[in-house]
Amino acid sequence: MATNRKMYYEEYREFLQGYKTGLPTNAELVGELIGRLSSDYCDYNLQLVEANRQLFMVAGDIEARTDDNGKTISSAKAQSFVNATDQNFKAMELKAHLSNLEVFMSALRSLQKGILNEYSYQGNN
Repeated sequence: MATNRKMYYEEYREFLQGYKTGLPTNAELVGELIGRLSSDYCDYNLQLVEANRQLFMVAGDIEARTDDNGKTISSAKAQSFVNATDQNFKAMELKAHLSNLEVFMSALRSLQKGILNEYSYQGNN
């Protein structure tokens, strides 16, 4: 992910704060922000693919473990161990970022549509 850019939630929050305080906003500016958030979405999605790959590798190692008696550990116990790994946390964190981005982009599309409708209405009067 592009590290030289602000985190998406900071950028979104700053945009909304500006909108609330009356900074000029048009559909094009909203569209540009949607485009930047879409790029972040793609970056996080690719990171999630790699995180899942790492998680599956760890899960395979855990599921192959044996207990003190030499028996393969139960699937429930293996899943418990997998859930506690850093790889699982990373995958969950990336999924949360993707969900956040989906919500932000949806809200921005609604705002953009509202702005376009407002301009359209003003042009017809």
